[in-house]
Amino acid sequence: MIRSALISALLASALAVGPVHAAGKTLVMEPIDMEGGGGTLFVTPEGKSLLIDTGSPANDRQPVGLDGAKGGVDRIVAMAHALGVKKIDYLLITHYHADHLGGIFELIKRMPIGTFIDHGANREVPNPNEPPNSMTNRMAPDTIKNYAEYIKEIKGHKHIVAKPGEVFHFGSLTDTIVSADSKFIAKPLPGAGEPGQHCDEPPNPLDGGIENTKSVGSILSFGKVKIAVLGDLTWNMEHELFCPIDKVGHVNILLVTHHGLHWSSHPASIAAFRPDIVVMGNGAKKGAEPEVVNRINASPGLQAFWKMHSSLDYGSLDGDPNYIANTQAPPDMGYTIRLNIARDGKVAVTNTRNGFSKAYSVQ
Repeated sequence: MIRSALISALLASALAVGPVHAAGKTLVMEPIDMEGGGGTLFVTPEGKSLLIDTGSPANDRQPVGLDGAKGGVDRIVAMAHALGVKKIDYLLITHYHADHLGGIFELIKRMPIGTFIDHGANREVPNPNEPPNSMTNRMAPDTIKNYAEYIKEIKGHKHIVAKPGEVFHFGSLTDTIVSADSKFIAKPLPGAGEPGQHCDEPPNPLDGGIENTKSVGSILSFGKVKIAVLGDLTWNMEHELFCPIDKVGHVNILLVTHHGLHWSSHPASIAAFRPDIVVMGNGAKKGAEPEVVNRINASPGLQAFWKMHSSLDYGSLDGDPNYIANTQAPPDMGYTIRLNIARDGKVAVTNTRNGFSKAYSVQ
């Protein structure tokens, strides 16, 4: 009953803010409220689906949502159904931390999944040279366990280990892999290749765990529009991608790396991206940190900055609540920021909480 009610609520929300999916016209990008985890669904005009990450396991330190969701997978399945998706054609796992991989064990039981894409073997193992309570040593046991279960679950399915420079076609949506397993594209993408900016920034000693550094980074293209989704790629790894030469260049839409934690969003990356539209998949108490929010707000050419949650820690930086999907502390309704993207660069962004929508034209 809860799941059917959740699907009905999401469908009603979708219909209330306009067409869910205009067949043959727009790409739908739906960053889903994972309460600080990763999970973004793309649906092409041809009906092909790409899901990047699956959020955390159900009830993983999160209360049941007011929408009835017991975890991120409930919201993924409900949104997929609301968008007319009966099968996840491609599932890309950026890395193996629980807030990005953890939902897969439930998802694979509830929806067919065609092809799995990831960076290859788990790299997060205990480090005897670090204290027992270091981030890596605390996270490694769960990551090792989750990865082993993941490999067992996907046995018999099509499985691709992504390599930098590889290009995938999901219907009319193209994905160029720019990072994977701490390796990067050798040559700049078309339109990039200028000297990187802010390359003299000092390294960041924090990374949140080795697997973050291995994140699969995607530059997605649909017509004139470029979208950056880099998972939890870390500050020092971003330096490798954008310095001394910027290998990526301008993007139109940026899904903020690492939920807006200061372990990522190196100034060189934001300077290279010069994003038109930014969406941050933060949680109420995760991400949206001042260093990152201020850096993005100062980016030249920025047209809009949308957030998944208002911040309990940095509320003074929230900005206009119309641009925030969820304005209350969890439990919440799991509202989303929906992007309808046209090939000619027209982008409509809608807050499903209140139907507030803005139209943009990007180049």
